[in-house]
Amino acid sequence: MTLHFEVISRFQDAANADNLLYTPLNAGLLFRRSRVYTVEVGGDVDKAREYLLSILVDHIAQEVSEQETPMLDGTLFILDYGMKAGALDLEKEAIIQNYQGRPDMPFSIDKLKITQRVYVFGEGDKTALSARFAKDVCNPAIHNWTIA
Repeated sequence: MTLHFEVISRFQDAANADNLLYTPLNAGLLFRRSRVYTVEVGGDVDKAREYLLSILVDHIAQEVSEQETPMLDGTLFILDYGMKAGALDLEKEAIIQNYQGRPDMPFSIDKLKITQRVYVFGEGDKTALSARFAKDVCNPAIHNWTIA
């Protein structure tokens, strides 16, 4: 079964999107970030969900959605990016090591994908702006990305 978790800070407001770019656009755009975890699990799905929520989410400082749809509305575009297969992903490695260090778990983690999600708010040419953000935020040598 596939579990989805999108985790976002409760206390971080939208910030100036120029902070993500090498050279500012001064277009009045704002952004927020989240992380999306897509996990293929086998065995006891309820225990897997409980375990994953305990290690992925700080329930005081973060909100979590278990829906596949993005948490935030009203965006100009959404940039999702993650590590290519074979690239070192330290967060993924830490999660897998934590899981493997706990013997006799009643479930298996068969696949884990971590995606950084950048919500961009404002107005402008979605195609041109999203291409610019993808170019400045993502490294084609190590990242895959999609724009919605």
